Amino acid sequence: MRKVWLLEKDREKMKKYLAVDIGGTFLKYSLMNDEYQVLEEGEEPTAKNPEQFLEQIKMTVKRYQQKICGIAVCMAGFINPVTGENTDYSVGENFRKYNLKKELADTFHVPVLIENDSNCAAVGELIKGSGQDIQNFCMLTFGTGIGGAMIIDRHLYRGSHYKAAEAGLVKLEYTSSDGVSASATSVLVREVSRELGREVDGIYVFAHLDDPKVFNIYREWLNKAAMAAGNAAMLLDPEKMLIGGAVSHQPRFLVDLQEEVYRLYPQLRAYTKIEACRLGNQAGRIGALHLYRITFEEEDEELDREE
Repeated sequence: MRKVWLLEKDREKMKKYLAVDIGGTFLKYSLMNDEYQVLEEGEEPTAKNPEQFLEQIKMTVKRYQQKICGIAVCMAGFINPVTGENTDYSVGENFRKYNLKKELADTFHVPVLIENDSNCAAVGELIKGSGQDIQNFCMLTFGTGIGGAMIIDRHLYRGSHYKAAEAGLVKLEYTSSDGVSASATSVLVREVSRELGREVDGIYVFAHLDDPKVFNIYREWLNKAAMAAGNAAMLLDPEKMLIGGAVSHQPRFLVDLQEEVYRLYPQLRAYTKIEACRLGNQAGRIGALHLYRITFEEEDEELDREE
């Protein structure tokens, strides 16, 4: 009992941080210590109005401001982690109107790290998840949008303009008016809903793949997802392609995606594994906190393996 009590006391003395994952649908947050243990967590729908969105973030931080020494934020967009600017005009205005790094630092007077959500998820998987034992991998996340990230020699690669690995923006076909890209899970659900004439969700889609109408839409969507994944794998030559987002936990989807990628790019079957992310929706928050510690606490910038 004494040993357990001492461990609990030691845990109480650890630094605490607020890690916030801002998605298009939900805002999720965790109070974490410096061993990435979750002490408290919660979620709420993401406000769409920019002013309400900013107030929502501030109120979330305010609940924990007496407990934390820093804030780590991951969110969609082309984010400059130094300035906090988000220059991605494909995301909502609520994500772009305010510089959250500056707003939160000025309000709460603690260091703030802000980074692209897929980049953070990849770093989380690198140190605590499916990427612990490998040097190079790509990640694709399917959700409200499609995100991507690249880890090269166990380092996050952001690109010259913080836009690397944006697989969802890569054109797969050419038409007279525009190119065709892979689409997010939200698009799959919307297309099925339109075909059926009623609102359905992702759970419904995967439970009704025996319906020819649903299956035909799913197959077309899957083909483009596989092309995006396979193209990324051909460019980087990774050891693994990690798949994130809630859909990655659908066993049928992962099997279908593997087979479609290997059908389109048969050479990849021999040397590129396709796996689901291990950490689920905590990956982004863990990765954001790790990047915070590299930035503000002089943690080893080489993202070493952790047991």
